[in-house]
Amino acid sequence: MTATKPTQYRKGDVVLVSFPYTTDEGQTQTKRRPAVIISNDYNNARLDDVLLVPLTSNITRARREQTQVEVAMNSPEGQLGGLRLDSVIDCTVIATIPKTLLVNKIGEFPQEVMERIDQCLMIAMSIGRPVRAATDPDPEAGPAEEEDEPLEKRGGLKRSGTA
Repeated sequence: MTATKPTQYRKGDVVLVSFPYTTDEGQTQTKRRPAVIISNDYNNARLDDVLLVPLTSNITRARREQTQVEVAMNSPEGQLGGLRLDSVIDCTVIATIPKTLLVNKIGEFPQEVMERIDQCLMIAMSIGRPVRAATDPDPEAGPAEEEDEPLEKRGGLKRSGTA
């Protein structure tokens, strides 16, 4: 897919963004990386900022994390998203970024991937049901999530390439 700079961004767009970060010396710098827009289209049309979650090619944690979505570069979803590497969408890192830092659009994820991202965001922010660590002793909090059992075995997310 050809990289373009659209005049209007939409939820699900995969963009290259100059992510700001702080160095060990306290200086602010940027690193260009892919991210997916998670803010709704109403806000995307009227606000100067968008909500994003980054993609990373460090896929070692993805098989254990409920808050990450793995997308293979050669899968239909990865191709639509313009991915150059197998990637993980990290829903624990939510950033509000000015549109001026968006370099260009490289692709877009289909509805199926966006639904998985929405589920991961809900888990990351404990929306809809409390999520707590298995070591939390509070009996009022309800049952703990079993962190060692993959979410797809508990009837939750399905990873790319699985039925």
